[in-house]
Amino acid sequence: MELSVLMVDDSKFMRENIKNTLSYLKINSIMEAKNGIEGVRAFMKYKPSLVTIDYEMPGLNGIETAMNIREIDKNAKMIIATSIKSNIMAVKGGKIPNLGYVTKSIDPIMIKEAITKLQDNGN
Repeated sequence: MELSVLMVDDSKFMRENIKNTLSYLKINSIMEAKNGIEGVRAFMKYKPSLVTIDYEMPGLNGIETAMNIREIDKNAKMIIATSIKSNIMAVKGGKIPNLGYVTKSIDPIMIKEAITKLQDNGN
């Protein structure tokens, strides 16, 4: 897949996990941010094709980060990652259109399906 991906997650372990998953999918352009504020800044600087965002982070949470990114680029492709089922319902019912989601622990099939779904929606 020819994508550039920005990972926004406060957990170094999860960033490594996501990076390994993306590398497995042959995605080589991967950037990292440790929190939502860094993520928004990195998005403005690098304009990645896809952003993966942890739902629960100190400071800006995943939804707030996604909303800030959506203000910068209404067509940004984003996937929220969470391990809590109620968070998935919040993402599904939220105010941000065409926002994908995956559950942790993340595996290549889930990421690939979320990416494909976002691309098929024309987001």
